[in-house]
Amino acid sequence: MITLQEPAAWSDGRVDGVVRDIRRPIPYDGLLSGAVFRMGDETAGPVVSMTIQERIFPRKAPVHMHKSDSFRMALGEPIRVGGTSYAHGEFRLQRSDTFYGPEYWTDEVGTNQLLLMADRRGLKPYLTDAQRQRSVDLALADDVSLENIVPHPRDAVVEHKISNGFGATVRAGHFDAGFADSGTWPALSEGSRLAVIALGHPWSGPLVLCWDRPPGAPALPACRLPTDVARLVVDGSLWLGDEEFGRLGFRLQQADSRQDSCRPGDSGCRELWIVADRRGWSPTFDDGTGSAGRSVLTEAGRLIDAVIAEAAA
Repeated sequence: MITLQEPAAWSDGRVDGVVRDIRRPIPYDGLLSGAVFRMGDETAGPVVSMTIQERIFPRKAPVHMHKSDSFRMALGEPIRVGGTSYAHGEFRLQRSDTFYGPEYWTDEVGTNQLLLMADRRGLKPYLTDAQRQRSVDLALADDVSLENIVPHPRDAVVEHKISNGFGATVRAGHFDAGFADSGTWPALSEGSRLAVIALGHPWSGPLVLCWDRPPGAPALPACRLPTDVARLVVDGSLWLGDEEFGRLGFRLQQADSRQDSCRPGDSGCRELWIVADRRGWSPTFDDGTGSAGRSVLTEAGRLIDAVIAEAAA
């Protein structure tokens, strides 16, 4: 189940939004302006933040690690982790139990990223400096976003694994990729490209699906998935049913809710899906239409199944 940190009006198991800079005036249009939410299993499911806002924590987040695999992607302006700058749509996969950073932020940009922790119990940061760790522990004790989360202790053995379907290799605890590199991703017969990433627990962790669909690609048919799904338009536009989503538009879908038929807009669509539990990648279709789109999902399913199998091996 998806649980939002902020109140929202759900309709038929879904809610829509646009990741916007909340420091600027926002029109009253009923859309969420970014989101922080939990997905999937109530104890160990993923937690996701996709926001553009003022920096809540210090401008320089010190070197630290988490007891969970993580995925982060820049939204709008670049983000900087260690010595690397990540432009909009570029992302970093970080293996659990590996130190990284520091992270740098400015007043002009603030926090502008999508951050996925594969297991919410690994959300707590562990630093290299004991005195700073005590300060972090005190701050986290009053953090309402961590309510009912029992964090993994520092010495916990966490069985996580990062796998992917486009040949990236984890080195020094991470790998970098991004939508600008989609030309190297596996191609589907109708011209789309799909990068599949599995992270977290080898059997039940989340999937990240990065789609790059050209203009005129066939619509994917309406379907249902027995797990929670979050979808974000990174570039271009996407038609979900009768609704058009532009850059940074998103939809959150509860498990078993109807996923509308979807097709790329006039300039194509780069879209990211977060599937809360890979065991739920088994779409069922509401009707007998959309045979071309069904074949796309079938073809994509073979890529997804290969990554799931590699992660479990």
